[in-house]
Amino acid sequence: MTVRGLAAAIIGSVIVHTVALAWAIRDGAPSPPLPPAIVDGRDPRPEPPTHVLEVVLLDEVRTSTGARAAVIAKPMRSGRAGTAIAAGNPKRTDEIAGTSAPGPARSPSMTMRKPGRDVAAGPSGQFLADFLARSRPLPPPPDIPGERIGDEIADVRSQLRRAGRYSPGELAALRAKIVALNEARRAEELKPAGGGRYQSDKETFRVHVHADGSVDMKDKPEKLDTQDKMMLARGIDPYARNKLAYLDRTRNQRVAIGERYRRQQLARSAELAQHHLDRLWATTTDVAARKQGAFELWDDCAEDGHTELVAGGTAARALVIGFIRSRLRGADAYTPAEIAQLDARRRSRARFAPYE
Repeated sequence: MTVRGLAAAIIGSVIVHTVALAWAIRDGAPSPPLPPAIVDGRDPRPEPPTHVLEVVLLDEVRTSTGARAAVIAKPMRSGRAGTAIAAGNPKRTDEIAGTSAPGPARSPSMTMRKPGRDVAAGPSGQFLADFLARSRPLPPPPDIPGERIGDEIADVRSQLRRAGRYSPGELAALRAKIVALNEARRAEELKPAGGGRYQSDKETFRVHVHADGSVDMKDKPEKLDTQDKMMLARGIDPYARNKLAYLDRTRNQRVAIGERYRRQQLARSAELAQHHLDRLWATTTDVAARKQGAFELWDDCAEDGHTELVAGGTAARALVIGFIRSRLRGADAYTPAEIAQLDARRRSRARFAPYE
């Protein structure tokens, strides 16, 4: 665009805007209204309309004379605080109605505890029965895999051996129950492997559960494809999700397996203590080392915890004391200085006094 063309465009724009402004003035375009003038500090604008707040009582309240108390709400303007009238307040009701009530007349619906009603009775028995009937049943407690189902199968079979006591319909139900229990036992993920151990054979890995509840998982090499091998080479387990899901499903059963193993071990506390002492005597012939080992075994016996743990510790400690008295005597016996030195280092509450 040349300089002459730019000047012509500017002149044309000015002419167009001048014509539009003149046309608007001629037609009388409305201008924005001016705010009303405030005279003598008063706002000339009209007041906003008032709204009536109606208060309705749940129950009819009567005064001492028997007349019905009329409650009239005070009108209040929008956006301003009004007078609050509490339903069921006889004092406020009588003041508004122009009467006076000598006694405390309360609305029955606003009374928390009514005279003569036993508030401590609690829900009825029918309510509790309906609630329990509609509640979800509790899951069975954690058990050793297959043992609970095996016990149920044995119980049903013992009933079938007394078939003469049952009707044909009851016998058919018992046989169907055995079939269902056998299916449930076959569906158990943990299968007995002997010696208190269990195993599972999944599609891509094998699981070995030891007697103490610990788990070993091994992948099946024949199921690994090229992508799986590449992931394993970079330290990524391609089956980690499936393994975690398996551990979640079998957690309660593995806990039950470990608890049973610990109970068995605690019941054998004295036997295990004897095994450790025999191994100590077979390992060294140094009397000082034998004395130190026997003391440490005595000091490691549990004194606190649940009943089975304390009982196991007490049995093991009694065996250690008996072993010391039978093997460490005469020239090999603990001297008073050795007993005092070891007793000062003990962690147990009981004193180390093997010959008392």
